[in-house]
Amino acid sequence: MHFTTPLDAPLAKKSLKQRLLGAARWTLVGHFLSQVLRFVSNLILTRLLAPDLFGVMSVGYTVFTALWMVSDLGFGAVVARSHRGDQPVFLNVVWTMQIARGVLISLGALALSGALWIGAGATLFPAHSVYADPRLVTLIAVLSLYGLLSGLESTKSLWVRRNLALARLTKIELICQAMMTAFILVWAWFDPSIWALGVGWLFGVTLRTLLSHAALPGPRNRIEWEKKAFDEIIDFGKWALVSSPISFLIGSGDRLLLGALLDATHMGFYATAALFTTALQAVVLKIVGQSVLPALSEIVRTRPDELLSTIYRVRLPLDAFCFALAGLLLVIGQPLVHFLYDPRYTPAGWMLSVISITLMFTPLNVLDQCLIALGRIRLLSILNAARVVVLYSLVPLGYHFFGIEGAVAAVPLAAFINAITSLAVQGRLGLLNLKRELLAVPFLTSGLLIGALFRMLL
Repeated sequence: MHFTTPLDAPLAKKSLKQRLLGAARWTLVGHFLSQVLRFVSNLILTRLLAPDLFGVMSVGYTVFTALWMVSDLGFGAVVARSHRGDQPVFLNVVWTMQIARGVLISLGALALSGALWIGAGATLFPAHSVYADPRLVTLIAVLSLYGLLSGLESTKSLWVRRNLALARLTKIELICQAMMTAFILVWAWFDPSIWALGVGWLFGVTLRTLLSHAALPGPRNRIEWEKKAFDEIIDFGKWALVSSPISFLIGSGDRLLLGALLDATHMGFYATAALFTTALQAVVLKIVGQSVLPALSEIVRTRPDELLSTIYRVRLPLDAFCFALAGLLLVIGQPLVHFLYDPRYTPAGWMLSVISITLMFTPLNVLDQCLIALGRIRLLSILNAARVVVLYSLVPLGYHFFGIEGAVAAVPLAAFINAITSLAVQGRLGLLNLKRELLAVPFLTSGLLIGALFRMLL
């Protein structure tokens, strides 16, 4: 049985290329406006809140990202690639499992909060580290509600992504972020504490969950069970359970490691610097996750011989964007932070210049999505495990020998080594074109030249 909505007719008339471009366009517009909101609110909040609050919140947010990824069964990916991804019963089974996962996340957060409290009392963490900060324990306990709230989000959001119909979803996300931002700013004005950030985050996820049910097209959700659907989800998700936590350890490893090595203030500097790079990386990752994965899945299902050419057609604009901005921020990182923030945040400048190098390797995430589309989750898990070993070896070594500077510099070094590994895997799959990879170099050069010009202006 196929679920039918008013979206089906216009979607059926459009080619994959048209739907992919439309989804990418909405993703870019939405993400641009989202980052403008995020950036403006950050500039205001850094004048209302002390750097150490951002350091504690950064680690708290990372903890919940960890819990989310550790329990990830790849619901979005399985809906995107499954032949049953449009069927209500299949989506209802996904929703039922998603709710159960949310409950486990909340319980895990409470358990972790207790473990941190015990660990701090037993002096298991360095006294200056964020993990020993008593505010972190309370923050994680309160934010445990996040698991329950996010678990109730409708699978309509997964359904519209599968069909590359992102217009309304993008608008909802922007509304939620705007209202959350207003909530946080008002709270911080009257009470400049960690709770402006923490409670504001819970407000945002609550609003998003409500609007996902009320304002999106697609099959309505109810608790439902079907063994066939469950088996398909678990068959795919068993490898996601291995791959996703490892992906988290890679993507958030810098914050996990530095949280144990740095005090809250220096962690706040790093979080401020990372705001720029993560915002830009998020553009790429959001396009790749919401638009590229469904497109590659359709190519694999219908025209597998076009996979190589499709990968590089997708990569071209991503390479141009990432390499140019990496060169730009490498040059203007310090003067940019000096220009935008008050003197308390000056150390974030050199950190921004160093970690901007990681932008160059972000487009290689297309390979990860390609492996998912091919069903090669085991290979992706092995690749991610190798990435973890590199990152978690280099950052502590960098801190041991060169202090804070060495730890921060180890982040882009690890990204470079892992990029070489990814290209090697891509080559083994017959999906590598070395000449095409070299086309990214002129974009980097352009970014460096533009950065030099901007540096003179700043």
